[in-house]
Amino acid sequence: MKAAVLDQLGNIPVYGEIDKPVPGNAGQVLIALEAASIKQLDKLKVSGKHYTRFAGFPTAVGVDGVGRLNNGQRVYATGITGMIAEYALVEKSNCIPVPEGLGSELAAALPNALLGSDAALVCRARMEAGQVVLINGATGVSGRMAVQSAKLRGASRVIATGRNPESLAYLKTIGADFCISLLDDEQTIIEQLAQLQQATPIDQVLDYLWGKPTGLLLQAFAKHCPKPVNVITIGQMAAATLELPSDILRSKPISLLGSGFGSISVAVMRDYNHTHLPKLFDLAAQGKLKADYEIYPLAQVATAWRANAAAGARIVIKI
Repeated sequence: MKAAVLDQLGNIPVYGEIDKPVPGNAGQVLIALEAASIKQLDKLKVSGKHYTRFAGFPTAVGVDGVGRLNNGQRVYATGITGMIAEYALVEKSNCIPVPEGLGSELAAALPNALLGSDAALVCRARMEAGQVVLINGATGVSGRMAVQSAKLRGASRVIATGRNPESLAYLKTIGADFCISLLDDEQTIIEQLAQLQQATPIDQVLDYLWGKPTGLLLQAFAKHCPKPVNVITIGQMAAATLELPSDILRSKPISLLGSGFGSISVAVMRDYNHTHLPKLFDLAAQGKLKADYEIYPLAQVATAWRANAAAGARIVIKI
């Protein structure tokens, strides 16, 4: 079968031929893939910088994707074998139905963005309707999804920060009520955040930046924080470290949390996938949940791997 084939860690996967996988037990099924996205997780694993490892080489790559089972049902699943391929092995119990009204390419682009946004709101923030949510660094794929997810889950106000003026303007069309430009000087940013805290105190923060922008946010909370707020770190696009005076946490009701594979258990993630993902797929099929993506055919996977997607977009391989 054709697949995105990796011959050793550190190389770029190329279009090639590899053996079609065979189910090893009754719980495994073969899926005929229609689309799979290229994610940061995929690139980290291929580079050897992720804690998960390939069983051997050559191997097909790709963590998840959308395809059809033998009975014709279209599903999303994570793979036992690489999913950027014509066929892959998956656990039957982990397959999530995909409505026919939702394109396979969009369905493939959504789950990873939802893991870094909606799953954080549900599994880590335990967000409730009526809360105020701030998305720090909202112009990327997951940040855009977080703005939409927060609104769909009943946020009374969604605040977004970012550097790209065009992207900030776009966020207002998909649910952001107020945007703060991180191109402003630091004192202006702190004052805007403090004013928002006084008008509508923030309950939940999804943070994709860390570093200096998150430090400015915490300085604003140090000025005014009348009720508990969760700051949930998901990414480190600005920096991997943060200078944080301990008295901020001692003097204000701020909780720092993380959201990712290590902080959300396998059982909780499985429950999220089966309980929430089908509903979100349905919303996407209705046009109520959007994600930008760029499509490459499987034969151009090496080009797609090197490509830089437009701001806020995911690269999807059509199989």
